[in-house]
Amino acid sequence: MKKQILVTGARGLLGAEVIARLTARGYSVVAFLRSEGPVVRNDGTPIAATPYNGSYPRAGRLACVRGDVAEECLGLNRETYDALRLTTGAIVHCAALTSFGRKPEKYEAINFRGTERVIDFAQRSDTASIPLLYVSTAYVCGERPGVFREEELEVGQRHGNPYEHSKYRAEQSVRAAMHAGLPSAILRPAIIVGDSATGVIRKFDTLYTIVRLTAAGLVRTMPGDYGATLDIVPIDWVADCVVEALEKFSLARGRTLHLTSGTATTLRDVNDVCAEFPSFHVPRYVPRHVFDAAEMNPLERRYYEEVVKLYESYLTRQVRFARDSTRAILPSAPPAAGKTLLRRIFRYAVAARYLAPRAA
Repeated sequence: MKKQILVTGARGLLGAEVIARLTARGYSVVAFLRSEGPVVRNDGTPIAATPYNGSYPRAGRLACVRGDVAEECLGLNRETYDALRLTTGAIVHCAALTSFGRKPEKYEAINFRGTERVIDFAQRSDTASIPLLYVSTAYVCGERPGVFREEELEVGQRHGNPYEHSKYRAEQSVRAAMHAGLPSAILRPAIIVGDSATGVIRKFDTLYTIVRLTAAGLVRTMPGDYGATLDIVPIDWVADCVVEALEKFSLARGRTLHLTSGTATTLRDVNDVCAEFPSFHVPRYVPRHVFDAAEMNPLERRYYEEVVKLYESYLTRQVRFARDSTRAILPSAPPAAGKTLLRRIFRYAVAARYLAPRAA
């Protein structure tokens, strides 16, 4: 595989960390940017870059080009599109809309249609196709309980939100292209949180959003199951795995790999760790069938309706992700998981003043 790598989603948490690792290992990288501005690592450090000038930069360097997977020709002019298509050695497709609460058509345009455009770009007719590493999500499993295996996708599941469904449809497209001969592999990270050692995170989302409301006592009771499982993984480990999968592409090709912790974290674990922080309110979870939002005070109900409901299905799921095939290629486990990782990410969130003291 040539060491000229195209990365989409360069401004995302994962994309920027992948780029930093690739350039450190001597890869020549071109990154798509939807707007002007630097590519910034998870710790806030900008990555040195030059504008793309029609050819890949020197080894260990980054060049940026204005591109958008939601647009025709990936938002590139024809000359740039063709030049990149001829010279790219592999694609790491990280670009995705991951924030919850957007209109379904936005997820469709970016996560599904955008992935189809990347597949079209990779499927060259005149020369060999470009290897594609697609970053999906472990939660294409939807609300299906039990063990979800790497080779599984269509198992009659119901998805909890449009984000999950769009990533599921994108995986269907990648798998179809894979079966048609496109050299490709799928990576399914779980819920990405802060650095395994420091807890640092550049963007607070998903789990953090819920804990912020509950820790402050703004939402005190929610529908949930104390035995519900969340799979959380640190950003640094996920980025390491993406680069390792690229370097072991001959082994990863044709496979789906779970970038999951191997150790499920329950809601009870989350509450136990929250209880270690004197300033945190610890929420109470009640079964869905007895929960009644009408019993909340007006402000609490507003937070529930506008925020908590976006993530509510994760508070009742009991799913575990198999890693049988993954371990043979990516043997390392996250350096921190479960309560240890929760403590680190919450300490950082407190230090960053994202998690505030509870209300009286």
